[in-house]
Formats: sequence, C-alpha cells, structure tokens
Amino acid sequence: MSEQHGDMVAAAAPVGDGNYTVQPGDGMSSIAERHGFFADTLWNLPQNAALKSARKSAEVLLPGDRVHVPDLRQKQESRPVDLVHQFKRKGVPVEIRFSVVEEGGRVFADKPYVLSIGQRRYEGRTDAKGELHHWVSPSAHSGTLTVTLDEPGYPSKLVRELRIGHLQPVESVAGCQARLQNLGYYTGLVSGTETEATRGAIRRFQGAEGLNATGEADQETLDALLARHGN
Repeated sequence: MSEQHGDMVAAAAPVGDGNYTVQPGDGMSSIAERHGFFADTLWNLPQNAALKSARKSAEVLLPGDRVHVPDLRQKQESRPVDLVHQFKRKGVPVEIRFSVVEEGGRVFADKPYVLSIGQRRYEGRTDAKGELHHWVSPSAHSGTLTVTLDEPGYPSKLVRELRIGHLQPVESVAGCQARLQNLGYYTGLVSGTETEATRGAIRRFQGAEGLNATGEADQETLDALLARHGN
C-alpha cells in the first residue's frame, strides 16, 4: 500500500506524545467519557494537533497513538442549602453508521433491521443507500445487527456481530482490510497482515472503482476506499 514493493502500509505508525496510549476499540469519544471530558475538548487541544492532523477522524485511531488528557478542573456551584438539587453530567452520544452492501456496490435498501447494543434495541429500515444510523453511548464496543433481506438467492436474515470502535486508520493493513470487508470485497480475517486474499480484494475494489487493478493500495486507492466506506 506504499510505494515500497511488498509493503501494504508504511505510514501506519503511532502518532502523538500524550499521556494516554490508545487501546484497541478506543475512539476519542470513549477516551473522553472515561476521563470526564467532551470529545471535542480533547480532540482540539493544541497538544493533540499532530494526532488530529494524522488521523483526520477522532473516532478512527491507531492502537499505540498517544492522546494528551489534561487533569480535570473542579467546578463549584452555589445553591441554597435548604433545598434538594440535582446535578446531571451531560452525555455525549456518538453516531454509528452501517451499510448493507455486497461486492460490486449493490445496496440493500428499505430492509428491516434490528440493532442490539448492550441493553438497547433499535429497529428500523435501511435507507436508499442501504445505510442505518443511530446514536449510542461512547462506551459501546460490541453489538449485533440482524437484517431481513428477503431476496432470492440470499439468506432470509443477515446476522453480523459488530465490533464498535475497532476500525483502524485506512493507511494500516487492518484498516484497509476492515473497510474492504465491510464493503463486501474481502472475506478473510482482519489480521493486520498482508495476504494474497487482501491483494485480491484490493484488485476487485480497484476494478469496481475504475482504477488500475494492481492489488497495491496506493494513495488514489486509499482515497477511493475512504470515500466509498465513509470514514
């Protein structure tokens, strides 16, 4: 994926020098919630400028990246002592988005689905692009999506176990594999290791996008993959 022959990715190295090391499944929203901040507050800190420049998306970080998380400042509120008061911490949900598509770009629009995340259950129908969107807790890391296809030649229901927040930057092997898998071009493991199956998936994606089908994920291919996947 770089210009070096045989290397799919040369640029996927950890970025930043903050005091928190990104773990698998971390996004800026989950990191911020864990430490009592808003995600935008951390993302826009000058100390995280290099990370922000490299990663583009606050929710797609590479394990090993380092985020600067400052100490919390205490906030004092004055209230009459003879009354009962409630203080609520503002919750900041994050949007998750899934596409129900197959290799070649066919979308499954207007299909009933059930999305289960923790104790929450969401129901609806995919939109004209085969997509579904929901706002969930930043701490959500897994779930199950069941889509009723009701199409000849397909199973009646499509069931997928979801790993939320585990998407890595597109420049990494795992990030490339995951996006190709989500778009229906790759059926192997998201291992982070270059394989011939990965190259084959890249070639099929390049052919579908009208690109030179080399099996190497050059910058043009990565840009197209990012645009098609959405993040």
